[in-house]
Amino acid sequence: MATQYPADAALPRQVADLRLREDPRNAQTARKLETQTRQAHLLADDIFAGVYTTSVGKRVTVFGGTGFRFDPSGDADAEIERLTQEYSLGAAEVVDTGVRGRHGRCAVGTSDGIGVVVCTSVDHGSLTTAVFTGLSVDDSARLLDTLREEIITPA
Repeated sequence: MATQYPADAALPRQVADLRLREDPRNAQTARKLETQTRQAHLLADDIFAGVYTTSVGKRVTVFGGTGFRFDPSGDADAEIERLTQEYSLGAAEVVDTGVRGRHGRCAVGTSDGIGVVVCTSVDHGSLTTAVFTGLSVDDSARLLDTLREEIITPA
């Protein structure tokens, strides 16, 4: 727990081949997600959200928050459950994060008629969730780990 909490969050302009989109439409999407995330996680210390795209049109929407989490595994399940209706998610798969105390889940669904994978990664100091287009579950889980490592830092 001590290595995971407290934590800080900041969205980098670029992660791997993803670039943060800050145009008005994507900024509005990020603000909406921040509001929804704050409502769902009232005790979070900090909330973040952003939209990333690749040069070939893949889109990753990432959101989450920092703050102490007593039950990361339960919170990972709850986050997928919270998003199930919005993204018409199927059954969640447990994803091995390779980090003690960090729990991952991914589920396949749709958004505006487009296939998506929703993954979440939760430890004792943060929750990071992303919606991926054009990627498999395994690729989405790996990319979420990469994003998380760039966004979340121990305080």
